[in-house]
Amino acid sequence: MSIALIVNGTPYQNRFLEEEEFHYVYDDVLHIRDLHSHDLTQYDTVLLSCRLDITLLKRYQSKLLNVLHAGKRIVIFGEVLDHFMPTVDWEDSEVNFSWWVRPNGDLPLNQQHANHPLYHFLTVPDMKWHYHGTFMPPEGAMSLLDTPDGRSIFYVDDSSFNGQLVVTSLDPMFHIGLGFINQSKPFLHGLAKWLREEEK
Repeated sequence: MSIALIVNGTPYQNRFLEEEEFHYVYDDVLHIRDLHSHDLTQYDTVLLSCRLDITLLKRYQSKLLNVLHAGKRIVIFGEVLDHFMPTVDWEDSEVNFSWWVRPNGDLPLNQQHANHPLYHFLTVPDMKWHYHGTFMPPEGAMSLLDTPDGRSIFYVDDSSFNGQLVVTSLDPMFHIGLGFINQSKPFLHGLAKWLREEEK
């Protein structure tokens, strides 16, 4: 069982890769510019780090779709721009960077499918810092965390492909690499433990 992490090689990603506590999250690190030389279907899970180059994601769209058609898993973090993953309905939203410093501040999010195995490893507060956009999951997909208007910031799609597509607008690697937003660490640990458990 193996997990590949795809990166751009940006400074925040390089700092994230230096964090030893997260080395268990992935088995191989692949630079997005080198994807032409890799068979991604050899991995059980492919993690797409947040803020990857959209032009290159679109260039390698067929390779990414091959992972899903082969019955494997892709996890997308952050924005899904320019339809680089064709089944994902992304909508930009205003980012609330300051709710936690306001008196009685809150970022309303609604837990869905609380019996999903992911919630054995995560709580809603672990998934709650801010989001840059939302999704409308395709038919048959399962949203695990919704905004008050019914759009998702985390969903699991087992219906659109032979494999599984996990999509979240949360961007933990970015914040871990930059050293702020404390919730990003328990979130990534919980997600990674779920992925490793699923692989068993």
